[in-house]
Amino acid sequence: MPHLLHIDSSSRSADSVSRRISARYVDAWRQQNPEGTVTYRDVTVNTPNFVSADWVTGVFAPAEYHTPQTRAAVDASSVLISEVEAADVLVLGVPMYNFNVPATFKAWIDQIAMAGRTFAYDENGPRGLLGGKKVVIARASGSDFSNPAFAPMDFHAPYLRGILGFLGITDVEFISVNGQTPEQIEAGLTEADQAIAASLKAL
Repeated sequence: MPHLLHIDSSSRSADSVSRRISARYVDAWRQQNPEGTVTYRDVTVNTPNFVSADWVTGVFAPAEYHTPQTRAAVDASSVLISEVEAADVLVLGVPMYNFNVPATFKAWIDQIAMAGRTFAYDENGPRGLLGGKKVVIARASGSDFSNPAFAPMDFHAPYLRGILGFLGITDVEFISVNGQTPEQIEAGLTEADQAIAASLKAL
């Protein structure tokens, strides 16, 4: 049966636009896939560990250097990676903060980017190991970064496409709501609903 991983990362709760977009997508996906299952993780409520010396030692050092602390650090990453590996579709609620992703979401990325598990190197260079998945980014920002005046400051979309591609995920779609006024947000959510319907039709 199909499985979806739903991640939220906004520091806001009921007022979060990215959470509203991601929830709408997941609700529509459930209707289309009544037999499907969903795993939900809020990385603001349960923030992943930041990369530490124990994590680096646990991932890269020979076994004789491992300790209970290094094993615990790697085990925490393994839980997050297993959730990604099990998913056919990932819906990631990722607002733009200071032109990039929230720190809590970056912590999640740093935990799932593990050499030998989600990417590897061979004679041709890096190779992502998480291919075959669909990722939908529910993005909210105060400004419209398709506007040429703002586009050079958009490090959010290029970063997400780059890191997900590095991990082997190239089917990445953005559903965005831009603006700050209630009127802009409601208009954006209406367009988001249309984009969600089109996205699910294509699955």
